[in-house]
Amino acid sequence: MAIQKFEITNAESGTAVLVQVTPQAAQNRITGNDGDIIYVELNAPAEREAVDEALQTFFARTLGVNRGKVAVASGKSVEKKIVIIMGVPPESVETQLTPQV
Repeated sequence: MAIQKFEITNAESGTAVLVQVTPQAAQNRITGNDGDIIYVELNAPAEREAVDEALQTFFARTLGVNRGKVAVASGKSVEKKIVIIMGVPPESVETQLTPQV
């Protein structure tokens, strides 16, 4: 089965991104962005609900939006998520969700 390429895209007045999460990290940070996937480390336990909540909070703070504007649209596993950020265009998300050096 071929793996389909995922890109940061417009989604109902917002942006959808594919996120690869590493839980139980020392701190919350973005470690990479290859255009298809944003790599994030979170200091949340390796439980789906905790990771989802931590990811929403982290993205909301990073993007300067209300937490209610960030939704984990899919991703039953701890590691792979599709996140929708409402009201923020893809260009802004791509700029703001770059690895923190």
